[in-house]
Amino acid sequence: MFPLENHDPIKEVFLRYSRIVFVGCSRTEGKPSHDIPRLMKEHGFEVACVNPHAESILGSPTFGDILEVPEEFLEILVVFRPPEEVPRLVDKILKSGKVPRVFWMQEGIRSPYAREKLEPLGVFVVEDRCIWKAYASLFVERDEVYERILRFARVYARAKGFVLNPDPQKLDEVIAALAFNEKTYGFRYCPCRVITGDFEEDKKKICPCYWHEEEIREMGHCRCGLFWDPKRVRAPGGIRTRDLPLTRRALRRAELPGPV
Repeated sequence: MFPLENHDPIKEVFLRYSRIVFVGCSRTEGKPSHDIPRLMKEHGFEVACVNPHAESILGSPTFGDILEVPEEFLEILVVFRPPEEVPRLVDKILKSGKVPRVFWMQEGIRSPYAREKLEPLGVFVVEDRCIWKAYASLFVERDEVYERILRFARVYARAKGFVLNPDPQKLDEVIAALAFNEKTYGFRYCPCRVITGDFEEDKKKICPCYWHEEEIREMGHCRCGLFWDPKRVRAPGGIRTRDLPLTRRALRRAELPGPV
């Protein structure tokens, strides 16, 4: 069922498969484990959810346990669970004999155990990466909005003495998410903060957000990872792109000014 042949295996995952099972899918709007499955569904993927406390999420098939998911649905399996729970999930999958084509762990989730057990079976394993950001960076159309926001970010960073994210892939994902938000809501809302629909509150979340300078002083980068302190980036043993905060909060769907 694998290996992938494309020079860009992440892109080939999205081109080859159309069904995604989200383990740990939430009923609560505003949580990444709810909004990211919603976004993937809105972009044409067939979504199923695993949550023992919910009968139905997003109007999609919802199961109480991974063992209940039909084998034909196990193309991409996305994990929204703490890292310490991943080995137990892997053991369940192996015991069932129903192995996904792709085992995708969201941001902040890594598991050497998953790689050790699943890769020999031909499963493509992804760690510590947001599936929505990866998809958006590849397939959300690059246009004048994307280019304009990238130009703005470069000019602003230069004026303030910051640098942009030194990881080209991460930079592309953040710019793509900002462009998506502007085209959808009319404003370049920060992709890692919840949007409420109250503009007086939400205007603080327009990039560069109200908190970005304080976050750069404290952490060496703003929360979404767009702007960085150059001294922290270049210092020996300094902050790395993989040291970004583990929690990212996706947008909540809201009626906001601007195009829909």
